Amino acid sequence: MENLQVLIPYSPIITVILVYFIQMKIFVTPAELEKKHREILLEAENRFSPSIAVLDLKEQIGEIKEKIDKIYNLFLTNNQQ
Repeated sequence: MENLQVLIPYSPIITVILVYFIQMKIFVTPAELEKKHREILLEAENRFSPSIAVLDLKEQIGEIKEKIDKIYNLFLTNNQQ
């Protein structure tokens, strides 16, 4: 009870600070946090490619480069003759 008696003179200030924090949305509820988390995941999903797709694309680019090199070498050998 003694601890409560010490806080009573400061209670208006504490109340004003808590109301300010609530109005400025300093404290977040778990539901709001989960909603924002889902929004961030959806935005990242729309903005970035999955790593599997990137690896597949890199593999295809490597194959295309090899084929272009073969065609280039074929042209060079035909032009030298």
